[in-house]
Amino acid sequence: MKPDWDALMEEYPGAFDVDCTAGGKDLCEEVGVSGFPTIKHGDSSDKKALKTYEGGRDKASLTKFAEENLAPACSPDALDACSAEERTMLDGFLKRSTTDLNDEIKKLEKEFAAKHKQHEKKKSKFIEKRKDFQDDLEETQNSKPKKGKEAEHKAKKDKADAKLDKINAEQMTIEAEEAALKEAEKKSGMKMMKLSAKANHGKTDL
Repeated sequence: MKPDWDALMEEYPGAFDVDCTAGGKDLCEEVGVSGFPTIKHGDSSDKKALKTYEGGRDKASLTKFAEENLAPACSPDALDACSAEERTMLDGFLKRSTTDLNDEIKKLEKEFAAKHKQHEKKKSKFIEKRKDFQDDLEETQNSKPKKGKEAEHKAKKDKADAKLDKINAEQMTIEAEEAALKEAEKKSGMKMMKLSAKANHGKTDL
């Protein structure tokens, strides 16, 4: 894989490698690398959000992935990669001081951290509820009706099926809420604020 990755780095300057056993050990631990080789991709300004590449390790697979996913991300240094909405957002943030931006970033981080915590609590309760139900469901589905109790057994299965529909609907709701929360965080402009604050380092309020 190393020769193919080296060739990829020449074509895509944003790609690089790190020795997790030497100088890059701290970085590897920070982004969650536990095995070698591991390929992480995404916005380097948000290391916790980096994703692990699971595709093929040959040159053809790596090149196809790079062509589809390693385009420059919108930032003050890559304005051509920004959408009209992102460009307008950045133009506004770049006019503000680092202190001003950092104050708003802290406020938004606190706000979204509380929302994520609340959602995770709800999600955790649901997972436990689904697990308990799944155990009961399997027991019901695997059981056989006793003689003379066929109608009672069918009613019990019908009730379990109805509850399964509710469980599935609740899961879809939770997944939709999670997606909506991520979208709200994206639309808040917090990521763009962080990039702008970094670019504006040293700029003071007028």
